[in-house]
Amino acid sequence: MLQLVKDAYKDGDYSTAQALCKTLSHTLYYNPTVKDPFWQQCAMSLCNAMILAVTDKCIAEGTEEKITMYAVANMLSELGSKEVIVDPEADPQNALDLYFEGLPADSVAKMQYATSNFSKGTTRGGIFTQTMNGLSIFTFDEIAKMTAKNSVDLKRVGFGKTIKGKVTPRKRVEIVFPDGSKESIKSDIKGRFALDFKKVIKIGDTIQCNEKGNKKKKTSISITKIDEKTGHTEFEVIEENEDIQVIKVDYFDKPIAIFMITPDYDTSNHVIASIFVRQLYFILAKGASLARDNECHREVVFLLDEFGNMPSIEGMATLATVCLGRNIRFNLIIQAYSQLKNKYGEDADTIDGNCGNTIYILTNDQETAEKVSKKLGNKTINLPSRSGKGLSTDKNKTEGLDQRPLLTPNELMSFKEGESAVIRVIKRQDNERKRIRPRPIYNTEETALKYRWEYLGVEFDTGKSILDIDIDSLHDDVEPKELIVDFLGERKEEQIEKKTSEPEREDLSPVETPQPIEEPTMMGIDEEIPEEAFQQEDSPFDSLSIENWKEKTVNEFFESDLAVLKLVDKFFLAQLGKSIDEVGNQEMGGFYSEFQMLAHNDHIDKSVYQAVENKINRILRDLEEKEQVTS
Repeated sequence: MLQLVKDAYKDGDYSTAQALCKTLSHTLYYNPTVKDPFWQQCAMSLCNAMILAVTDKCIAEGTEEKITMYAVANMLSELGSKEVIVDPEADPQNALDLYFEGLPADSVAKMQYATSNFSKGTTRGGIFTQTMNGLSIFTFDEIAKMTAKNSVDLKRVGFGKTIKGKVTPRKRVEIVFPDGSKESIKSDIKGRFALDFKKVIKIGDTIQCNEKGNKKKKTSISITKIDEKTGHTEFEVIEENEDIQVIKVDYFDKPIAIFMITPDYDTSNHVIASIFVRQLYFILAKGASLARDNECHREVVFLLDEFGNMPSIEGMATLATVCLGRNIRFNLIIQAYSQLKNKYGEDADTIDGNCGNTIYILTNDQETAEKVSKKLGNKTINLPSRSGKGLSTDKNKTEGLDQRPLLTPNELMSFKEGESAVIRVIKRQDNERKRIRPRPIYNTEETALKYRWEYLGVEFDTGKSILDIDIDSLHDDVEPKELIVDFLGERKEEQIEKKTSEPEREDLSPVETPQPIEEPTMMGIDEEIPEEAFQQEDSPFDSLSIENWKEKTVNEFFESDLAVLKLVDKFFLAQLGKSIDEVGNQEMGGFYSEFQMLAHNDHIDKSVYQAVENKINRILRDLEEKEQVTS
């Protein structure tokens, strides 16, 4: 689900990454019927900030597989409810605040977090609660697995033929196809280019790429294999130039159908479908804007059944306005116009007004029937009248003109099976391209719709169930717990021990020249504090191991090196806001989280932090080696 955000962020296109975050959060939180939009706007900003923070951290640490909505929800759950004592004389600070405070000033995630950071007290709690409500669906294992990986190339829906390569930055590349036709494209600031083309190529064809205006710089490739199922195309370089590289060629000319199956018994998951539709349109529209004709190379049709029950799609009013120019069409199926009003508020009229055709089948909603009747318009009728005395043969006859709806609301609500009405707005040409007026169409009797079994029985076998289809999935082996991002500084599986220096002495005068500091062997501290002062009775429970070290107390964890507690007592006990006995009896997992958070926000001297961190890592390595030997 966050694949597009990750790709944009890795390319340094932060504005696109933020725009993608906005489209996602809008679908999660937008409600046009609320009186005060403050809460949903703050929830959107907080959600955007956390998505960008997760993306930034995972890319920096090389754990891109953890960039998921599950990790975002876990971030708010873990940090949003945790309070950390930084200054014993001040109030505790929220762990989420501290994390974003530690980000660089130009961080896009930090700027998105500003709205929540300005709020305090109950307002802050309300924002966190509103945000967590929208993210809660991603905490379910099934949804976490499904949204953890991306198995669909969204761009291929509208563009199946692509050449990607790398040249000198900001240079125009000219591509010569086998039929002699040429197309050109300009590379970006990193020298990358991606050209979507319509030409037909086959095995054995040669494609030439050269820098426009400099034909000496050229690279030629020969197509050796085309996989019809995947579109993956293999080629060999027959003429190479180091300044022009062809990285990838895709050639896929088959139509693509994507089926979104949403359960009617659980509407909470329908938001996934809305997010997918918006992200797909984003990719297609962006590709169309860069294409030569400013449109998708093949028509894309969104057939959105039960559109009125889907969560609102961000910018749907705009999408309905411009989609046809992108060669994209929306077929929106609703039961009543009230559904549209409920989901999109004032934008409902814009969406309805930009639909070129309205096909009416049946409704039991009076307002919808009245609106369709008005759209159909009126017809002129003759009203004959006769006047005179009752028994007289002398009568006066008159005729008058009046109007009535083509179909009244009652007539619309009593359609027979197969009857329909079509209201055309855009279609103003006949088959001979002559200009005509877009009259409405009433399909009845001979022109009524046929039953499905009359003409679709062979093509669509309803006796076959989706349960009979084996669908390969990339998500079966996903373990949600492995997607959790370590924001509190928990120990990584592999960590290289760095060389550290002993903590600076507190009794140094500001004007004294510091003496060279020796590497922290901790021997001096061992001599100052007898270990008997920290000795504890043997735990009646399991001995310390790599599986249970977080549940053990601090005293139990440092039993082999109790001098570490001297560092805690001397250098950052005040920041923890506890006595040394309370720290010793605290669970190691909780202590380590607080220790990392204080270090992250520069509340612990770096040399002290490194000394304690090295001791912890040494103990953990010993436990791992011990476990390997015993196993």
